[in-house]
Amino acid sequence: MRIIACTEGSFGKIEPFSLEMITAARTAGAAGDEVVAFFAGQELEPAVANLGAADRLVAASAGSSQLIAAESYARLLADTIAAEEPGLVLVPYAANGLDVAGDLAARTGWPLVSYVNEISRDGDRLAVVAQVYGGKILAECSVPLPAILMVNPGAFAEAERRAVDPSKLQHFDATAVVAEGKVRLVGVDVPNYDSVDLTTAERIVCVGRGIGDEASIDIARGLADILGAEIAGSRPVVDSGWLPKVRQVGKSGQKVKPKLYLALGVSGAPEHLEGMSKSDLIIAVNTDPKAPIFNVAHFGATCDLFDLVANLSERLQPGR
Repeated sequence: MRIIACTEGSFGKIEPFSLEMITAARTAGAAGDEVVAFFAGQELEPAVANLGAADRLVAASAGSSQLIAAESYARLLADTIAAEEPGLVLVPYAANGLDVAGDLAARTGWPLVSYVNEISRDGDRLAVVAQVYGGKILAECSVPLPAILMVNPGAFAEAERRAVDPSKLQHFDATAVVAEGKVRLVGVDVPNYDSVDLTTAERIVCVGRGIGDEASIDIARGLADILGAEIAGSRPVVDSGWLPKVRQVGKSGQKVKPKLYLALGVSGAPEHLEGMSKSDLIIAVNTDPKAPIFNVAHFGATCDLFDLVANLSERLQPGR
């Protein structure tokens, strides 16, 4: 069987979840199966330099566009599927993937399972574990092939970064396809992370919607000061204007790997877990024992976060 692992990259870099898709494909495959990485982006070089863990690379580049819109990506991928005739296509749960996976399922008529955490081969089918209801329930699915799976970033380890053998590369120009698309890139707005770089922080205290309001963040700031940590927030906190965008952790914020990640009132939506699940030590505080954040936390407490922070701050004062 041939398996297509979809990858993405922009601004001269490959998204880390691209390497995870290759590992997921290896996990789903059997002996003798071929893993083909598919890439569509402005520049070919990042893909060629990093995606050699796949058996082959099919790459489409369009130098005229910084980002390939989901509409164009899906069309390019559909053409590749028609040519390669795979038995399985893995799409990352990412901004493009959300649109691309559904588009492909409609085009092919194949079954689609989203928010996938685990994959194993079961004869001519796949045994898949996927999240539902924001990760509060895990569903075990038996999926007939061919199929499309949308895989959660962080569910699989990154494959080794290495260059693609030139003999294993198939490249084509996607400029015409992008130009024909109805969706056009107007601009890219990237926050200025010069003032706050959470990616280099060794300790982070992150607040979620459970903090209640903007004023209540001060108690978390006090604990962060004692710990020598940076304060951060989940997307709902940033969308509410309680913290600036540069302090957002998650898929649409910064991806962090601190030595300590203390999550206060963070439920743990897949988008947030993507940005922090690889932290060395994760401690979660949430009154909901079924909050998805506990699926990745090393330690957890289901108490009132204000009581815990107040007592912990007192205990950590100099001389205590």
